[in-house]
Amino acid sequence: MRTLTIIAVLGLLAGAATAQDPFVGKWKLNQSKSKLAGEQEKIEDLGGNKYKFTFGDNSETLVIDGTDQPLHFSAGTWSVKQQGPDTWKEVRKHDGKVTSESTWTLSDGGKRLSIATNGTRPDGSAFSNEMDARRIGEGTGLAGTWQSTKLSLSQPAEWDIQPYEGDGLSFNFPAEKDTLNMKFDGKEYTEQGPNVAPDSTSSGRRINSRTLEITDKVKGREMDKTMFKVSPDGKTLTLTVHNAGEKNPQTIVYDRIAEGTTP
Repeated sequence: MRTLTIIAVLGLLAGAATAQDPFVGKWKLNQSKSKLAGEQEKIEDLGGNKYKFTFGDNSETLVIDGTDQPLHFSAGTWSVKQQGPDTWKEVRKHDGKVTSESTWTLSDGGKRLSIATNGTRPDGSAFSNEMDARRIGEGTGLAGTWQSTKLSLSQPAEWDIQPYEGDGLSFNFPAEKDTLNMKFDGKEYTEQGPNVAPDSTSSGRRINSRTLEITDKVKGREMDKTMFKVSPDGKTLTLTVHNAGEKNPQTIVYDRIAEGTTP
């Protein structure tokens, strides 16, 4: 459940299903309190315009020729075409329909990579995201290791978390038309939504009344493990995301915007 736009990047959770459950309610991303940047991506030039993009333990391979090619750890297809010496255009599609377009730009003598993305969510709302990364070590062109230094989202994500079958929770992302219904019994549950990667599952356990641990997989391969913690006053939900193979965790902070409803 992840992309270069971090919209990944976000795992889904679970908890006890009563009106008193601290996780139940509506939550909105607080970008100023979150640490979204810091992840690394390795891009390898395999020759013949073929590149390998590695995020932690997972990778995608793409021929940069402007043709639509399947994504393995996300839904839909992507294409990339070089438009100039330091500029590329990426297009993502779902069921043949364009969902986002991004411009990749190298600057500062090839030491900086900027990605500006514009797109439409499944609910029809528009979004615009920006990411900056700096080169770590050697490399030319796109090839090399990049560490993100900034990630800015025009429309912060909102969650609606409700009780599910007694002690479970239902996690709803209205803008993405995405839902995960799960309990905390060690079993794997399937996320539903147009942008969900095929064969995505989530499982979780409750550490205590205010802390959950969720593991997300795609095709049986672990993508991330996330700790969810609600503050003592119940107003803040903090996610610490450990993407597989990535040494730098992300810290994602949500503010409560509405209380939960009584089941």
